[in-house]
Amino acid sequence: MILVRTALVTTLHDTVNYCFNFVLETMGTSVRDVVYQRLSNRGVPAEEVSTRFDEMVEMLYESFGGSARIIVYKTMVELYQQYGMRVDFTYQDSIKDHMVLLRERVVADHMVPKRAQRDDSILFDRPTLVQTPKSTSH
Repeated sequence: MILVRTALVTTLHDTVNYCFNFVLETMGTSVRDVVYQRLSNRGVPAEEVSTRFDEMVEMLYESFGGSARIIVYKTMVELYQQYGMRVDFTYQDSIKDHMVLLRERVVADHMVPKRAQRDDSILFDRPTLVQTPKSTSH
């Protein structure tokens, strides 16, 4: 059971990093590069965004002011969507509280994000379903 919990938390961290990067990509490569450079300058490499989420949020606010809220909010929305959860918070709600709630729910309910459902054998030690492409008739 501890291995499943560890795998779920690791997958959650990977998914947070994925969602953060996805949001930055949608804002353009120049925004992405500036954000990652600022975080790196403050000692937070891209692969540690999820494990240092609160610190990362604080750094974004220090660097970008209220505009940082857009990045953080969109990251949380994408994260909730990855886990198939209804986004029941607003732009003004505490992101930190919703991150804690998500983590607790992921572990308690053994939730797997959409992007990892194709290869859940790591979490549940069962074979992965592989879709074969449809053949076309001539």
